[in-house]
This record gives sequence, C-alpha cells and structure tokens, in this order.
Amino acid sequence: MNSHEEEIKALNRTLELLSRQLKMLDERYRAITETVVDAIISINEEGRIIFCNPATKKIFGYEDEIIGSNITTLMPERYRKVHQNGMNRYLNTGIPKIIGSTVEVVGVKKDGTEFPIELSLSAWRTDERCYFTGIIRDITERKQMEHNLIEANKKLEELSIRDSLTNVYNRRYAYQLLESEFNRAKRHKTPLSCLLIDADHFKKINDQYGHLFGDKALVNFASILQKMTRTTDIVSRFGGEEFLVILPDIDMKGAADFAERLRETISKQKIEDKEKNICAVLTISIGTSSFTENTANITELIHQADIALYEAKRLGRDSVCCYKPPLK
Repeated sequence: MNSHEEEIKALNRTLELLSRQLKMLDERYRAITETVVDAIISINEEGRIIFCNPATKKIFGYEDEIIGSNITTLMPERYRKVHQNGMNRYLNTGIPKIIGSTVEVVGVKKDGTEFPIELSLSAWRTDERCYFTGIIRDITERKQMEHNLIEANKKLEELSIRDSLTNVYNRRYAYQLLESEFNRAKRHKTPLSCLLIDADHFKKINDQYGHLFGDKALVNFASILQKMTRTTDIVSRFGGEEFLVILPDIDMKGAADFAERLRETISKQKIEDKEKNICAVLTISIGTSSFTENTANITELIHQADIALYEAKRLGRDSVCCYKPPLK
C-alpha cells in the first residue's frame, strides 16, 4: 500500500471519528434542549423561527408547528416595532442593546394572554448570516411571589402605624407626622393646629356596660372622626380614650370651629348594642392649640393642647377650650 492510500485511510478514520463526535454532540444538544424547562428559540435575520425546543410550545401554548413563524407572534404588539428596530440596529452597526444580557420582558401566549418572561439573548454568525438565540423562562410564579411579598410588606407596614382597635394612626406614627408638619409650618409660616380629645367619664362606660361595649364606643367615635376630617388631617389614638388630631393649614379659630362641630355631632350619636339592649351616649372634651412663632417644638404644641383639655374638663366636660398663653 502506497503512501497515498495510507493518507486516504487516515483521513477516512478521522472523518469517521469526527462524524461520531458530531453525532454525540448533536444527541447531547437534543437531550438538553428537549428536556430543559426553559424555551430555546433561534431566529434568522428576517425574524423567522428556525428552531425551537418542546418547552417553547408548552410555555407559549402552541400545539401546532411554529417553525417559520415570525418571532413577533410571541410578543405583544406594542413591543414589535421596538424589537424590529433593535434587530436592524444590531445588523447594521453591530451595537447590541440587550444581546449578551438577561432582561425581563413580556411574552404573549397563543390565546393572547400576556405573561412575564426572563430573556437571555445571544447572536451568532455562520455563512455570513446572523442568527439570534434566546433562552426564555416563564417567571409568572416568581412575579406573583414578589407581588405577594410587596403586598405583605405593605400590610405589615400599615399594621405597624395603625391602632389595632380603631384603625386610626397610633401615637408613635402620629408624632412622626406631626414633626414633619411642624417643620413645614415653621419653614413656610403656615398655620398648624392640633386637637387633644378625651372621652368623658369613659371608665364609667366600661364599668357599667363592659369593655367590649367600651371598645365599640371608641371604634364608633374614631369612625366619625375620620369621616369629619379632611384627607390631609392626621387622626390618631393618643392612648386609652384620648385621640390626637393634627390639622395642617388650620388656625386656632378654624380648629375651634371644627372641634365644636365634632363635639356636637358626637353628643347626638347613640351607641347601641341591640342584643344586650344597651344604649349610651358618649360626650367628649377637646383642647386645641396652634403653632406660633414662639412654639418651640411638637412637645410644647401637644402640651398646650393638654392644658386646654384639662381646662375643658374642669369646666364640666362636654366642651371645647383653646389654649391661651399665660399673661406675662
């Protein structure tokens, strides 16, 4: 056997080896693409699908063949122009925008249902033509979990700033809001008033009718208070049967007028428990104070309202008193 024949045999052995290796690689690739849960899609320069794995049809809800279809059929119409512009820019300039990265976008199923997806996109060339391959993951479940977590955190945050019985703001959060409003009033020289409200003889209500009925009375009062205040006002439970109302952009006269309307409204309300045949009337005492250029801080503003509240109680309760600074 001459050297030429030996060379041909060696080349044939090499070709057979390469053929077996290529077959192994092809089988391995098919095994991966057919068993992976993510969609794998390849398209040509015209945007036509030239390959997709079984997961693609499952994720996008197709039973029939989608090879040859345009990739835009798998995306909402509002994104199709952006997609085409991005492809054209890359083909003309080679400058990628999302190629080589992972982004969250929106896909559309055969029935028109939109759903969130995670897309990892790559580009490759062969025979002087460009192709794109995307790995797509349905992240509907993850997004739902993220949404649930956000909602749970919102609810937790809301619970942390609310009084558990009356659902108005708690004392700690009211102080934070009052601090902010106080600084705003001081900076812009705008009015700011607060009301400190106490339910009259509330211990007697608890002793006579029970704590459950007393709780009902507080809830009823808080509900009326919230209905009568503006959305910009801040209503909070200060402690026990005391409530603090912060009135931004309201001066002493406006606060006193509102306090009187509130007192009168509450005094006309009947609190009933028909099952136990109980009917009671709640009255309130209110002390008001307003920010002035001499008010040092929120502690002083609340203290002034407390002094006025004490005076309202001293005068017989079911009344409104405004803070008056002592004569020098």
